Amino acid sequence: MDIRWTEKASADAIGIFDYIADQSPAYAESVYERILERPEQLTVHPMSGSVVPELGRDDIRELFVHSFRLIYRIAEDEIRVLTVIHGSRKLVPGMVGEAEQ
Repeated sequence: MDIRWTEKASADAIGIFDYIADQSPAYAESVYERILERPEQLTVHPMSGSVVPELGRDDIRELFVHSFRLIYRIAEDEIRVLTVIHGSRKLVPGMVGEAEQ
């Protein structure tokens, strides 16, 4: 299975990097790299993440990376990373875009 990042998820990851980099560029790079690398496990074990509690759908799951929730959707032939948000945030309508369809 391929991993595909939505524009929103890519922008989220860059936003996280920029926010952390204001205080610690080295830590920002470490977190950013981990966010980008973490979904690779899904190519072999796509169900390894937990079901997103706010959505309750088996095809939309999440992995935690540091204090961030990496939310993804399992499709027939790919894993699509939908968004990356801080772990303290709850999902609200519109935050994951295509997943709500």
